[in-house]
Order: sequence, then C-alpha cells, then structure tokens
Amino acid sequence: MSPSTFLFTIAFLVSTTLPVMAQDKAPEPNGVTPQSLMQINLDTIATIEETRWRNQAYRDLAISMAFADSVDGGINLIEKIDNPDTQAMTIRAIGMAKAIHQDLTKEEYQSLFSKLSAAAELIEDEGARDIAYTYIAMAQAFAGLDEDATITTQGMTNDALRYKAYGETAEIQAERGDYNSALQSINAINSVAFKNKALGLVSERMIKHKNMDKAFEFAQMITNPTKKVEAIQKIIDVQIGLDQPK
Repeated sequence: MSPSTFLFTIAFLVSTTLPVMAQDKAPEPNGVTPQSLMQINLDTIATIEETRWRNQAYRDLAISMAFADSVDGGINLIEKIDNPDTQAMTIRAIGMAKAIHQDLTKEEYQSLFSKLSAAAELIEDEGARDIAYTYIAMAQAFAGLDEDATITTQGMTNDALRYKAYGETAEIQAERGDYNSALQSINAINSVAFKNKALGLVSERMIKHKNMDKAFEFAQMITNPTKKVEAIQKIIDVQIGLDQPK
C-alpha cells in the first residue's frame, strides 16, 4: 500500500471508528454517560466467542476510551487483543485520533506516545511491532513532534519499514508546509529506491496543493530518470489542465 493510500486509509478508519470526534458531541441517551456505556461494552466483549470480532471490539473500545481521556484504560485493552496486526492497528488509531482531533500540549503528546511505544514493545511479532512504530512516528509527525518521530523511526529493526516510515513522515511534514523537515526525513532514507519513491510522493502531494515550485523542487531530486520524468509529467498535466474534465 502506498503512503498516499495509507494516509487515506488512516483518515477513513478514524472517521468511521469515531464518527462524532470532529463534530459536536452527541447527546447522552436518558442521561447515560459514555463511561457507563463503555463499561457495559467492556463486560460484554469478554463474552464474544469469535476471536476476530472480539479483537475488533476491543480495538474499537480502546480507541474510544483513549480518546475520552482514559488513555491508560484504552491502552491496557491492547493486551487483551491476541492478534499482533490488530494490536498494531489499535496503536495506530489511538495515536492518530489524538494527534488529529485533539489539541494537546507537547508534554501530553509525549506522554501518550511513550505509553503507545511501551505497548508496541510488547507485540511479539517483529513485523507487526515495527508497523506499530511506523504508526506512532506518523502520529508524532502529525502532532508536530518531528524529533520524536525521527527517534521512533531510528529504533525500527526492519529496513524497508523504517524507510517507509521516513517517507510517510516526510509526506506529513510537507503537507503542513515544513519542507526542510520533509527533506531531512527523506535524506535519512538509506535506499535510493525508497528515497526516489518518497520524493515522488511528496512532489505529488505538493501538486495537489497547487504548489508547483515545491513539486518541481522535490521532483528534480529524483535520481531515477523514469521516476523523475513521471513526477515532472504530473506537474505538466496539471499546469495545462489535462487533469480536469471538460
């Protein structure tokens, strides 16, 4: 999955899992509080026999609890999930939900990500564990904690996932207009192929924001002639209106 597709998937997961986060809070039915409903679901989830649905239910409840300021309660549910990929997805959703939809202090974000990192460390599958770290780094970048995101990414053991994490972080940084940090993340990629891919994706993201100068700047850094031509061609198509319907 490409970083651009991946970012869309994250946004979709967060928006569908927490439908009222970016809106006014829904009224409480007959005075029933979210906390009391969460407790009912917590008790009920334990009775679900199908492992897949039980894991997903724990994931959704963990996100809700963490978002509703019970971070420890939400993160503690991760250990009840017995699928490494679902554990990683839960860490992703908690981090992204807090980073995108809540305005926390730097210290509060650092505390959150420290706890998520500790939860990721407990994931037994190495691949899923590094994927969880990738999501944490992306959430840190969304929260503006670029140095923390770099430290998280540097600690990953899988080279390919680490390079992807740097690339995805660069996209997020470029998205918010921090091009120097985006370039710094890209330069940390110790693979020509992954670096060229990251440059192309950042260039494409700049095109979507109509920033053709930056799109061209990143495209020019691509060393693979074919990839460079493809990136510049996308700029040309937008400039002449070839991307627009008649």
